[in-house]
Amino acid sequence: MARSAPELPPQYYAAARSGHRSSPAASCVVALLFLLLAAGGGAAALFLLYRPRAPAIAVTAVQLPAFAAANGTVAFTFQQLASVRNPNRAPLAHYDSSLRVACAGGEVGSMYIPAGQIDGGRTQYMATSFNVPAFAVAGPAASSSVAQPATISVPASGPSPHVTAALVEQQQQQQPPVMEVDSLLVVRGKVTVLKVFTHHVEAAKVCRISVSPADGRVLGFRC
Repeated sequence: MARSAPELPPQYYAAARSGHRSSPAASCVVALLFLLLAAGGGAAALFLLYRPRAPAIAVTAVQLPAFAAANGTVAFTFQQLASVRNPNRAPLAHYDSSLRVACAGGEVGSMYIPAGQIDGGRTQYMATSFNVPAFAVAGPAASSSVAQPATISVPASGPSPHVTAALVEQQQQQQPPVMEVDSLLVVRGKVTVLKVFTHHVEAAKVCRISVSPADGRVLGFRC
């Protein structure tokens, strides 16, 4: 007479059935995590490769071709040449850009730069020129001429202390007064990444220009 197999407890079947069903679910979770990690890595790589960056501005030249000073006021034509480089792979569409000029603690003139587009990795030169109306300038910068001091003779045996002091004073007087003009170039625009995502960018460059109040010569500028 055949012996019947011993009955297994119901708990065993429940555990076996539950373990058999969780195996595909665990595989799906692992696959989903892998896809999420791959998508995140791809998005990070695309962001590093196509991340939007602000344009780079460099001022190359500043001139005042027309200059007039009279009765404590000055008026001039301001010209500035700057290069704007687009560091992005995508084109940069710039708009609402401007150049502003300030002197004596206040803005004296400004102009808007026409909208345009700079291709990816390219540089565009912006030449701006506008007239600044007459404005008051207080202090020595308002003078239109500089008086030349008298010549001081120095003995062959060497200058005495009082002559040395006179020479120092003469050198200080020979230095013409300087009028400082500030310029602010602002470039605003947008970059469309992968032709889908639009990001707004903005860059600004401030320059301080030293101008001779006698004839409007640009003595130097720093940005």
